[in-house]
Amino acid sequence: MNKIIAKNTLFLSVSQIISRGIGFFYYIFLARALGVVDFGFYTFTLAFVYNFIPVADFGLERLVLKEISREPEKASFYLGRLLPLRVFLAIATYFAVLFLGLLLGQPGREIGYLAIFGLGLIPYNLTFFLASFWNAKEKMAYLSIINLCLTVLTAILGSAFFYLNLKLTWVLLAYPLANLLLGGMVFLHFQKEQALEWKIDLSFWKKALASSWIFGALTILGVFYLRISVVMIGLLRGPSATAIYGSAFKFVEAAILVPQSLALALFPLISRLTVNDPQKLKNLYFRGLLILLFISLPFLLVFNRGAETVLQFAYQTKYLAAIPIMKILSLAVLLFFLNSLAGNIIQNSKLVKKFLLFFGLNFIIGIVLCFWFINKNSIEGAAWAVVASEFFGLFINNLFVWQVLKGNHV
Repeated sequence: MNKIIAKNTLFLSVSQIISRGIGFFYYIFLARALGVVDFGFYTFTLAFVYNFIPVADFGLERLVLKEISREPEKASFYLGRLLPLRVFLAIATYFAVLFLGLLLGQPGREIGYLAIFGLGLIPYNLTFFLASFWNAKEKMAYLSIINLCLTVLTAILGSAFFYLNLKLTWVLLAYPLANLLLGGMVFLHFQKEQALEWKIDLSFWKKALASSWIFGALTILGVFYLRISVVMIGLLRGPSATAIYGSAFKFVEAAILVPQSLALALFPLISRLTVNDPQKLKNLYFRGLLILLFISLPFLLVFNRGAETVLQFAYQTKYLAAIPIMKILSLAVLLFFLNSLAGNIIQNSKLVKKFLLFFGLNFIIGIVLCFWFINKNSIEGAAWAVVASEFFGLFINNLFVWQVLKGNHV
């Protein structure tokens, strides 16, 4: 079992490092090539649309991970009935993106960008839905390959469109095109292992959503929570400020994928231990925290002490205004690492619904702090809002985890 966890963590971590490395250099390339204003539109569009990825999922991937890891023989039953539901949710989410953009009073240019980039939501969610069945069987090499291929395809297409002197619209179109190509390949490969059925079962959908909505709500809040500072900067300060803030925040997004990989690799095991052996779960959690603390320290050091060097190397002199932002966010990186395992334990316990209320409160606090600090301290205030929210989250998360580890609330 430990070998499987180590292998899956290695696969996911290495693929994330490589794919995020490629994605990061692609991001830097666009930051230098597009100019501050267009890059600000690009950053805001990504942050806005990425927030809706878990809306289309609505917790179904976590439901599959939880149920199929415990009862793998039910994979075909869940797949045939959840696949059409996932399609409907993805389409509805795409229109939700446009509706919210209009509701927030975004200009026509930004709505157009959201409409184009948001098309990627549909093939993306179907691809990763299929991957969740491999994840539940602890075959996470597939997810590793999918993550890597998506980044590579997007970077190749986006770079090609730029060098063809096409506008930002085409650069954004690279993402949905990459998802469409990758989704087709995954679909064909998946069919070789397991037949894909299409069964509209309203009764089962109702039961599935009744079980998954809590995971969906937590994931949706989590994703919005992660990028709310970027979105708030875009809404309150415009594209140029978004570009400056986003240039530093991109490093944070890249760094926290390391603990997320470990958390995903551990999810099937945590699901079983939560039910069968709380003492082993306790030992696993504390070992995981120590490992994450150790891994986070180099990121903290580099982002804090080497902010100027990192930003100048990455963006040259155009984004040096982000130096104080990166130094502040280095503290958030440490907290992100330490918070990454708690969600797995809480989601597999009976405390999850109660926890949702506190997580929602933390999300609201994050929005209020962003609004307050951005107006008081401009873009640096957004970084401090992230740190404060993560610190509060660390306290709340471990308060709930401790209750679960007692073995009385599973």
